[in-house]
Amino acid sequence: MTSIDPVAQKLLYSIMQFNKGKWRQHKPHGRNHNEIMVLACLLHGSHPGERMDWRDNPPDFESHLNQEHPGLKVSEISALLRVKSPTITPVIRGLEDEGLVERTMDPEDRRAVRITITDAGRAIIRAAHDERMATFNRLVEHLGEEDSLQLAELLSKVYTFFDTQVTHSSEADEHASKASKQGNDASEQGDDTP
Repeated sequence: MTSIDPVAQKLLYSIMQFNKGKWRQHKPHGRNHNEIMVLACLLHGSHPGERMDWRDNPPDFESHLNQEHPGLKVSEISALLRVKSPTITPVIRGLEDEGLVERTMDPEDRRAVRITITDAGRAIIRAAHDERMATFNRLVEHLGEEDSLQLAELLSKVYTFFDTQVTHSSEADEHASKASKQGNDASEQGDDTP
């Protein structure tokens, strides 16, 4: 059993508080988290957190990706957001019903459908971003610039740590699974019992 490190325990508790916080239930500009993430994905053509270095490049809400970019398939949106397609499909349907996204046929594959953000969807994501930035501006005022920069640096390190842990854990699980399968295949080949 792993010994309980009080510093690690305090850190775990602090991070767990974010999952329970009221701020997670807040709907920027009346939109839930999934809707915002899908719209942001469509606006940028990539996962909003991974598209660019946010320190140097604020979001460009005026660029018309629909003209330069054919949109994204549902499977591409799902992959970018790391969720299964059935999770995203009803979100897209709801956004489409409200005129925030539209479906178009893929010009290169008539069986495929691409999703693009509309001007109304772009306006929603801009308003949600402005609302979120107003909140974070207040947080910077509350913490001070120095602590805010330190927190941002620490949170980036936390993200990198957990992202690396998941990658290593997934690779280890995959390796163990392959080794187990090979072991089972070898034992099945040498065993003639029905």
